[in-house]
Amino acid sequence: MSILSIQSSVAVGHVGNSAAVFPMQRLGFEVWAVPTVLFSNHPGYESHHGATVPVKTMRAMVDGIEQLDHFAQCDAILSGYLGSVATGKFVIESVERVKAENKSTPYMCDPVIGDMTRRVYVENDIAEFVRDELITHADILAPNMFELEYLTGRKQESLTDTLFAADALRARGPKTILVTSLQGRKGHKPTLSNVIVSDNGAWRVTVPQIPIRAKGTGDTFAALFLAHFLRGEKPENALMLATSTLYGIIDDTARHDGDELRLIDAQAEYLNPSFYFDAVRIG
Repeated sequence: MSILSIQSSVAVGHVGNSAAVFPMQRLGFEVWAVPTVLFSNHPGYESHHGATVPVKTMRAMVDGIEQLDHFAQCDAILSGYLGSVATGKFVIESVERVKAENKSTPYMCDPVIGDMTRRVYVENDIAEFVRDELITHADILAPNMFELEYLTGRKQESLTDTLFAADALRARGPKTILVTSLQGRKGHKPTLSNVIVSDNGAWRVTVPQIPIRAKGTGDTFAALFLAHFLRGEKPENALMLATSTLYGIIDDTARHDGDELRLIDAQAEYLNPSFYFDAVRIG
């Protein structure tokens, strides 16, 4: 099974494809990684260097995949950080090309726009393009809580708000909405929840919040969910497995005080998570 993954790549650390490729490979997938940007490291550090990949280069890579007659073998398309509006248009073009060969191939869009700590961290024209055009082409959409607010214009203050916002997005095209990093509390302890809303209903998985410095948790989670979903798991089970696996990786990273997710050192988590958190039906 093969996945076309179009997102950022860094030489040091784990974000974008540098976070997504190995987990999907570890779960049994060939990954065709097309980079949208090539950076030394993610921009969360004090400095980073590199450049946006020209659309001409990315298109040549996809052309080469097509010339190998591989589109028919593409089981899913995943996109993340774009870098430019032109890159976003290229993603749509690539989705349409693959679906012309096999219309049932799902496209999962991680709408990388911002988060609750840094707010919008892409150019405004990119964020608007994702909101107004890109997400309408997705089959699976995976915003974090901040991105859900941005995409829908709905303030997220309760679980009811989340379900209404998810339904608003489902009305625009994507039939499965995967919302990450919903903040909450259990007693005096902070929690994070991931929620999925699909034709199968609405489900939530909640875990204790573990503070870490490392970035790339959303990129890793999207990859884990997609891999488990393609392996035949129901959406709620894929949510449970992805959340449990990522929690184990975060726990390992925190215990080692890591600056980056320990995706390699903690790879046992992919096939045998140290923690299991149940998916609870909420709608």
